[in-house]
Amino acid sequence: MSVLIPQSQQRLMRWKNGGGMTCEIQRFPQDSSLDSFDWRISVATVQQANEFSLFPGVDRSLAILEGKGILLDVAGELGVEQRELTPRDPVYRFDGETAIHCTLIGGGIVDFNVMTRRAAFTHTVEQLTITKTTVLSAAGDTALVYVVNGNCSLANETRVHAGDAVLFRDADEERLLISDAAELMLVQLYRQPR
Repeated sequence: MSVLIPQSQQRLMRWKNGGGMTCEIQRFPQDSSLDSFDWRISVATVQQANEFSLFPGVDRSLAILEGKGILLDVAGELGVEQRELTPRDPVYRFDGETAIHCTLIGGGIVDFNVMTRRAAFTHTVEQLTITKTTVLSAAGDTALVYVVNGNCSLANETRVHAGDAVLFRDADEERLLISDAAELMLVQLYRQPR
């Protein structure tokens, strides 16, 4: 069954390292902590250079939604690698234990974050633009759609506006969106075999 998560019900909270604020769209299980969740999806506003919070055992994906972008200094076996991430770039995937420093390219940005605990889940993230009635892939056990711009409706006529999200918890449910103009982030979550 699909569940609407209006922007007004998403939780504003400090980053794990205290360096900024994020709007948590959904966390599973809901009563988990930042050190024990199986998966977490959020949107963060970044206004200054900072260090990424460390999440050992977690796979992360990051996409820029607003602003010019960021320059990442990513620690690796061969030293520090620089990587530019802008709204035009593909989703960037990395390990949560990797030390990363971020510098703003030209002012503040808004980014989209997906985290899955490696032992429990894996994920994919797609940036989509829909201009007609669209049936989304039901590849994952659970899916979440976040509306970046525009709006859409579900099959039951529930309206979904920019900043809102929809959680599809049943893999057998038809994941239908009706819109003539919407930019979306589609997250597919796959439970790891135990």
